[in-house]
Amino acid sequence: MSPDPPRAVFWECGECGLRYVEAPWQAWRGRRCPHCGGPAAAAAVVASSEPEMESAPAPSPASGPRLAVLLDNLRSAYNVGAAFRTADGAGVAHLYLGGMTPAPPHRGIAKTALGAERHVPWSRHPNGVRLAAALQAEGWVLWALEAVPEAVPLGWLLAREVPERLLLVVGNEVAGVDPALLARADAVVSLPMQGFKRSLNVASALAAALYAVRLGVSGACGKAAAA
Repeated sequence: MSPDPPRAVFWECGECGLRYVEAPWQAWRGRRCPHCGGPAAAAAVVASSEPEMESAPAPSPASGPRLAVLLDNLRSAYNVGAAFRTADGAGVAHLYLGGMTPAPPHRGIAKTALGAERHVPWSRHPNGVRLAAALQAEGWVLWALEAVPEAVPLGWLLAREVPERLLLVVGNEVAGVDPALLARADAVVSLPMQGFKRSLNVASALAAALYAVRLGVSGACGKAAAA
């Protein structure tokens, strides 16, 4: 049986010293430095890719609250793909795609989800507000992640309550969360920001919030941030 191909090769230029990485199918490019054009040699090889998720051991059941996420009117398929990958890692029970949020199968989603879109339960819904109302009627607690004056730091809220069933909502990259969803929310939460910018990329903000909930991070205060 032939060995599995490597996942990547790190190259080092013999002239300018640039160290860079190429995928195996780009190895022919790696022999010449992309910066100065000088000769490069393979310096390290990364082993073959991780096993397909279908053959990997079954993940352990997620501890803590049952989590669901509503991506409402996101515009970027890459952000949606990143959300799928985060949802898989954080043990999200269901990913709801509201409004005009891109949905699988989509090349952009596949590029950043890296297969997670095949393993996280998801569904499309034309009206995120109606969906949120239906889920709240079933007992889900809705927290909207958004930078608005009335938002409370997520860590502060987690120190006081963690719902058994939590629906976390993030919204459009430009417009933010739909005002009707903010009005319906049981809480509007934010992330602390220490720098000049007042918000994170929506996929980054979602990842931070999900893991804060999953890991029980509490007590964070500071300037508000949201998707």
